[in-house]
Amino acid sequence: MTTTPETTDDRTAETPEQLLQDLGELHTRTLVSPLPKHPAAMGWQATTGSMAAGFARALHALNEIAPEKAAEITEWFQGPFEEGPDPEEHTDWLERHVAGGPGVLEQWVEDGRRMAAESKTNTEAWEKEHRSA
Repeated sequence: MTTTPETTDDRTAETPEQLLQDLGELHTRTLVSPLPKHPAAMGWQATTGSMAAGFARALHALNEIAPEKAAEITEWFQGPFEEGPDPEEHTDWLERHVAGGPGVLEQWVEDGRRMAAESKTNTEAWEKEHRSA
């Protein structure tokens, strides 16, 4: 659903229980056959399932002891326009609260670029091998 800033006050925020159901469904979908044959797709699917499971467990535990905080996290996850978390805002948050500054975050970016280039090379080799097979 696309909304404009003028209509965001009218939207209904998802509840932690609804988000838990969505995460449970997402995790389950990542385990159901047929699974992807492409190694990169299989890896991302496995990562997605694992992250959905971890997020669901953490959100459930938080909802048990601090429902207002769980609702806050759910609203953040839903995003201001129901498109998901704002990547730029989350990167800023990571820098402040997790990385402890721009140096560590920059290292993560460089590591990500290196790993993405390796992944691209490996994917191209896999595709070349399977095209000729």
